[in-house]
Amino acid sequence: MRQALRGHWPEYLMEAGQLGLFMLSACVFATLLYYPGSPLGQGVEHSLLRRLLMGTAMALTAMAIIYSPWGRRSGAHFNPAVTLTFWRLGKVSAWDAVFYIAAQFIGGVAGVLAARAWLGTPVAHPAIHYVVTGPGPAGPLVALGAEVAISFVLMLVVLTVSNSRAAAWTGLCAGLLVAAYITFEAPLSGMSMNPARTLASALPARDWRALWVYFIGPLIGMLVAADVYPLLSRGREAVCAKLYHHPGSRCIFRCGYTDRPPGGGVTPGPRVSTAVAGALWLLALLALATPAVLAPPAAGADAGGVRELGAVGLTVSDMERSVTFYRDVLAFEKVSDTEVAGPAYEQLTGIFGARARVVVMRLGDERIELTEFRPPRGRAAPADSRSNDAWFQHVAIITSDIEQGYLWLRRHRVQHVSPSPPRLPDWNAKAGGIKAFYFRDPDGHPLEILEFPADKGEARWHRPSDRIFLGIDHTAIVVTDTERSLRFYRDILGLRVAGESLNWGPEQERLNHVSGARLRITTRRAATGPGVELLEYLAPRDGRPAPDDVAANDLVHWHTTVVTSDPRAAAARLRGGRAVFVSRDRLELPDRARGFGAGLLARDPDRHAVRVIGPEGPR
Repeated sequence: MRQALRGHWPEYLMEAGQLGLFMLSACVFATLLYYPGSPLGQGVEHSLLRRLLMGTAMALTAMAIIYSPWGRRSGAHFNPAVTLTFWRLGKVSAWDAVFYIAAQFIGGVAGVLAARAWLGTPVAHPAIHYVVTGPGPAGPLVALGAEVAISFVLMLVVLTVSNSRAAAWTGLCAGLLVAAYITFEAPLSGMSMNPARTLASALPARDWRALWVYFIGPLIGMLVAADVYPLLSRGREAVCAKLYHHPGSRCIFRCGYTDRPPGGGVTPGPRVSTAVAGALWLLALLALATPAVLAPPAAGADAGGVRELGAVGLTVSDMERSVTFYRDVLAFEKVSDTEVAGPAYEQLTGIFGARARVVVMRLGDERIELTEFRPPRGRAAPADSRSNDAWFQHVAIITSDIEQGYLWLRRHRVQHVSPSPPRLPDWNAKAGGIKAFYFRDPDGHPLEILEFPADKGEARWHRPSDRIFLGIDHTAIVVTDTERSLRFYRDILGLRVAGESLNWGPEQERLNHVSGARLRITTRRAATGPGVELLEYLAPRDGRPAPDDVAANDLVHWHTTVVTSDPRAAAARLRGGRAVFVSRDRLELPDRARGFGAGLLARDPDRHAVRVIGPEGPR
């Protein structure tokens, strides 16, 4: 052991550094492509294209490492399964294998922690989640099979190419497989092939889902490849444990090239020094530039675009009854309870003589804002309100177990909209496996509970929890023309598209309680906060428009809070987009009883209310 450590410690450190660089690269590129606040991520909306770009980036990273001076010297395993396979083939000594594997685990974790320290909170964002690998919608057994298969193919290709006249191209072949796997296989297992890579992400994320898959699958696949290779090569043994044996680099393995006469070693490969240096410099520049790209814009820099979606507000008729319902039935917690009045609040709400009690309640990280107008009281919601009426708006509350949530709601005798929680069919790739249920609060406001399958929704909705109701994923509004609404929410407010689907069928009809329902669904998001889901009923087209005189004290009134760095600029953009203002303009409030000092209330093309406030507003 001491002899191995004393003689080979540089190679051990190189292995640690290689997986550390690989994980740093994974975090950098995932943040650039998937973080909601990344301009690059906002410009790439198709999931397959994102995976293709991610796969290309990681393939180039892998090739740069393999052909780098470190990779040529240590063999560029940076994977315990690779090291154990070469040990099984007799090419690596036992103590070298032990120290290689230890270094790989340490280096992987160090790389993710370095990314967290350098890039900041975006790496921990649910969209990135420390690039954790997890099983797809088919579950851990399918993920295990996928990991076995891709690991088998990778190792078989490595052994075949590295022990042939084309040995210098092993790194290129491995990189191409990495790109293909991330692009096409990642939805099945997350594409790991590497126990150290998976643990490196799982530790800071504290996400241990199906960890066994990524320890067992790659090892089985690569060890089987080690047994199959001699059969396919007619008994020819592996020459060396390096992916690319460069004649000018030291080799610490039981290397067959040392027994060959001069000139009988591996054919020198392509001149890759310039490419390697360029790739590593590119990675360094990306790591340096990413924090600046992702940094929140300075005041006014976003010209009034939305930085965050805040509390979703709704008007209630009896505050005590509503607080009791949301607290006792849905597990919301009261955050604040205030009363507001005066000319500024009259102008903000558009209600003359307004005096209102406002209670903010929280579930998880999200908040709702209940408002009861003392005088004057508004109109009740139409008793025959339907899910395709244009005034429809709800919040989607995520559950850890929708069956338990449904039983809990039935025990409290909530008013049903859906007859029971349907499961959306698997033929719908964008929504298949989602379970949801519509119901109403005491004032008739529609609400939804929802459970995501393993391959959908943010990672935080899949973390183990002893709570049934976890938080609010989005608020949904009915729109009559998606393109017109996109011009408002995308072009004026700056929200990005986070998802699109076309839903129909008996399950969707039962969920919405609308016969023949066929919906175009478009989700918009800011960098943080719940999303805004646009629901356009392509059929039936008999939904009623919102009244022209709908007011903030009517019980059909909801508002979505958007937080901007510059409310004045946002007001100018809304005015330029010919939005309908409820407030006369941006208002300075005499106090911060509502949690913000300036704001305005406007309406979208379907008369859904949007409240615009500065960054000091309630979260």
